[in-house]
Amino acid sequence: MTAALSTHYAAPAGEQYWDGLEQSIMQRLAVATSGVVRELRPSWWSGFAELRGRDWRAVASVAATIALVVAGAAFVRGQAASAKARELAARAAVETAMPLPIDGTTLTGGRRHLPADAPERYLNPLDP
Repeated sequence: MTAALSTHYAAPAGEQYWDGLEQSIMQRLAVATSGVVRELRPSWWSGFAELRGRDWRAVASVAATIALVVAGAAFVRGQAASAKARELAARAAVETAMPLPIDGTTLTGGRRHLPADAPERYLNPLDP
């Protein structure tokens, strides 16, 4: 693990990297010492100039994934809300169609009491 990390974070071996870095530093120093008033601190959007094509593709794929997750969540939430609304509408339709029960009475038949040997008689599939 240490060897992999040290090769990953090692300084660039090519001379052209160091030459480019030196040239960039010298250009900045020349601008700073020339007396031209210029903002040395980069703006927030200057970092985007250094992004390569594959970097933009990675950013776009992450943004598209987030957009799909948000759209899916909104769709599922909308479906749940419409299902709840349909259920409430159906319940309201049934309640308006049924006659109101008379006070003190119930519409159910109550419990039927089975004899004590009910499990043997009613639940055994092999009995005729």
